[in-house]
Amino acid sequence: MSFIRKIKKKDAVYLAEVQNVREDGKVKQKVIRYIGKEVDGAPVKRIVSDNIEVAAVKRYLDYHVLHQIALKLELDKLLGSHSKYILLLVYSQLISRKPLYKLPEYVEQTALKELLGIDKLIDKQLYEALDMLEELEFTAIEDRLFSILSLERKERKAMVLDVTDTYFNGTNADWKARKGKDGKYDKLLQIALAVTREEGFPILHKTYEGNIGNSKVFKDMLADIRLKNFDIIILDRGMISMEAIADMKLLKQKVITGLRLNDRLKTDYVAKIDREDIFQPAHRVVLKNTEVYVQDFDLEDGKLLAVYNPYLETVKRQHAMENPDEYDPVQAKYMGYSLIYHTSEMSNDQAVKTYFERDIVEKAYRELKTSINLNPVRKYRLDHIKAHVKICYLAYAILSYIQCKVKPKGLTATYALDQLQSVYKVSLESQKDQLKWDKVVTLKNEQISLLDLIGCSV
Repeated sequence: MSFIRKIKKKDAVYLAEVQNVREDGKVKQKVIRYIGKEVDGAPVKRIVSDNIEVAAVKRYLDYHVLHQIALKLELDKLLGSHSKYILLLVYSQLISRKPLYKLPEYVEQTALKELLGIDKLIDKQLYEALDMLEELEFTAIEDRLFSILSLERKERKAMVLDVTDTYFNGTNADWKARKGKDGKYDKLLQIALAVTREEGFPILHKTYEGNIGNSKVFKDMLADIRLKNFDIIILDRGMISMEAIADMKLLKQKVITGLRLNDRLKTDYVAKIDREDIFQPAHRVVLKNTEVYVQDFDLEDGKLLAVYNPYLETVKRQHAMENPDEYDPVQAKYMGYSLIYHTSEMSNDQAVKTYFERDIVEKAYRELKTSINLNPVRKYRLDHIKAHVKICYLAYAILSYIQCKVKPKGLTATYALDQLQSVYKVSLESQKDQLKWDKVVTLKNEQISLLDLIGCSV
């Protein structure tokens, strides 16, 4: 009768099938075959390399990391019964950006089905996931997601709010086309996004028709109780009106915002500034890429800051000389000026820096439109368009989490994902031994470091 024997050689333990035989009147053990090695107390079968075949090679680690983060953010629970299909759309929006009808074919080249527990994927399931996402109470999802992300936050007082627009191909929108920022006329969808000032974590978003003015968008957003959890709201100019300023005064909501340089503000305030007085070291504020000079005025229980930028004036005057038909000598004295209004307790220096260095939401929109491919929205049903925006919002939440983790090393989230994309999972099989198993290709040192930074494993 044969049995398994452990044979220790140096630091390894080998397993062999042996049986007792009698030779010359003595009992000896005869090795029938070597089985394999013992690793961590478990047997690992020995397989001749000539019998091994590659059954499949699938893109793995970047999707695996996205899935681990989604689980940390509890998205699998928040998204309900269709969560695995919604998450597939979120991950593919970050990585592949394939049209929805092409995803089932593309997914076969990845480990997505195994990660998400999907047996068979057809495009009908993905369209149903879009329908389901639009029916979910997304406000509750945003709130819980922000609550989890807030565990990573350092500064908790200020948020930045802005509006962007995107073209879409929908035919059932009942509003007219208008001119976008690039000069093209088409139907637009506006997206208001609020993010934390320091980390860029998403707080909430809303979608609006393309013809609604930004000041009306802000007035609607201001009604959302979630914005009142922040001491200061930072806004781009054009989003606020004097009526909205009065509303915030009643709500005791502090704000830092740009104001349009209209005729009344020019006449009542900027025209009274003596250029020689403002252009002094005492009024100088140094920003990241330039320097400006500031003079303040009292306005509506707050401060109106007239900001003079000599470099901007030079650029505008140069443009005027090259285009004399556009030159207006009455308006020329206002070249180089912009306005900031705030009700905070900050100094002029702090308020100006806070406003002009508020690029976090612009970076968020840049990620949405480039890394996440928000623009343009290639869907036709309006409910699917809004669901697509939500997919992008969830994708941005994951991306902002990665960004928060890798930023201390001077890296970006998109760089981290790019470095992880080369790690594949290889499916191997030995038909002779009737065995199948998976192996992740060996990681580079930088990839191992990135996993440690992000807090994920292979």
